[in-house]
Amino acid sequence: MSVIKRTINSLGIIECVIDSTNILKSEYDKSSKTLKITFKSGKRYLYKQILDRDYVRFEVSESQGSVFNKTMRKYEYVELVSLDVLNLETLKDFITENK
Repeated sequence: MSVIKRTINSLGIIECVIDSTNILKSEYDKSSKTLKITFKSGKRYLYKQILDRDYVRFEVSESQGSVFNKTMRKYEYVELVSLDVLNLETLKDFITENK
């Protein structure tokens, strides 16, 4: 399990598609210190005041779920509107098959 695609968008936000049991995607905004996590269920959360070192630990880990459970859960968060994750799952499967 790991990051299977990493991009930085025009706003400088690091977006990662993740091969994990529960986590599908992360979006880290270094300037605002926020981390959006999209789970396979479609639920999304915004975590606030993330330390850079904690984000780096999360991204480079072989198990983002493990680091998430040990590190990110301590941060303040808000639940966001859930997504239909079918397209993200399809993208993840395509990337994995064409690695």
